[in-house]
Amino acid sequence: MGTGAQPYREYALASLAERYELCAVLASPPTWQRPYLTQWRVADVADPAAVARAVAAMTAAGPEFGVLTWDETVLEVTAQAAEILDRPHMSAQAAANCRDKYRTRSLLDAAGLPAVRHLLTSEATAAEQAAACLGYPVVLKPRALAGSMGVTLARDVQGVRRAFALAVGAAYATLPSGHGVLVEEYLDGPEVSVDSAVTPEGVTCVHVARKRLGFAPHFEEVGHLVDPTAELPEAAALEQLVQQAHAVLGVQWGVTHAELRYTRGGWRLIELNGRLGGDLIPLVGQLATGIDLVVAAAELSLGRTPDLTPRQRRAAEVRFAYLPEDGVVQHIDLSAAAAVPHVQRTLVLAPVGSVLHLPPHDAIPRTAAVVVAAPDAARCATALDQAEGALDIRHEPLRANAVEGFHAAV
Repeated sequence: MGTGAQPYREYALASLAERYELCAVLASPPTWQRPYLTQWRVADVADPAAVARAVAAMTAAGPEFGVLTWDETVLEVTAQAAEILDRPHMSAQAAANCRDKYRTRSLLDAAGLPAVRHLLTSEATAAEQAAACLGYPVVLKPRALAGSMGVTLARDVQGVRRAFALAVGAAYATLPSGHGVLVEEYLDGPEVSVDSAVTPEGVTCVHVARKRLGFAPHFEEVGHLVDPTAELPEAAALEQLVQQAHAVLGVQWGVTHAELRYTRGGWRLIELNGRLGGDLIPLVGQLATGIDLVVAAAELSLGRTPDLTPRQRRAAEVRFAYLPEDGVVQHIDLSAAAAVPHVQRTLVLAPVGSVLHLPPHDAIPRTAAVVVAAPDAARCATALDQAEGALDIRHEPLRANAVEGFHAAV
């Protein structure tokens, strides 16, 4: 159901096409996806009944089929269609609990789990009052978007006003907007994501990725490191919190992507997404552990228990490149970067002619991605630094607003 953008999800389709017959329900006819598909249907992807009819038409003669998406924009509809078709999937209610950040917060609070203190607001004055109540600094974010769009750290009243205006005006694909702005306490500490496989028997945390963030006061994710050899603080508490969050939100089936921060008071859950992680994280995790979470998600969609046995233990990392300022991409050549030792994959994310505005004005305005794998995190960092220096990306500036961008990432 949906496929996402080619640079970020082609590896997933390719992995599945090696093992299964793939049929797709799409909003428009396939282009790059065609080589991986045996059938496809165009349908209204906002209508669960239409999606269910399209799936039924393609699978009528098949003895077994599963319904799967990794596209955040159609998660709820996919869950609803799976219920109509009586196929294994997280429930529509659980998908809604994950998609709505305010509902997630409310359910976690009611269960007494360590999440994020927050207030939901609908106007700037209320946001200012909420910030004063919670105490500065605070984070403002749209209630139901994705990709860190409209998420800003504010340290004073003027910052809240700017952040509120940004959150209200933010948009991400077809996700709903206008449902309010969350004002939250700022959690100061390292951030990680945890990808898990879930069945009624329990939650298996498959791998942890350390987030690299940049473009402060915004929260652009500029890279992710999976290093199964590294020790995490309070690892048992982290795993327990992830498992408890699944139970509270009613997630009993599928692959999920949780985001958490480690604070002076321990681990705190930011959100739980009812799908595979984005940003090539499943690919990075596979390079690090040998576990293919894409295949695991497919197996779960068929009602099977996936094989989650690690086959290797090494570090793997993805780093994203950005222009130093708003601009139009004029030239991009990644061949020298691809030749650097330990580089596994390079990807063009913004072809020549792309107009890019730095965060927070565009959704994920990256030019390229470099994926590496090495025996340890230090050698990953060295390889990424070398590959970054070898990138040949040129642009025409749109205006004079140069920033550190990619190099300012931490």
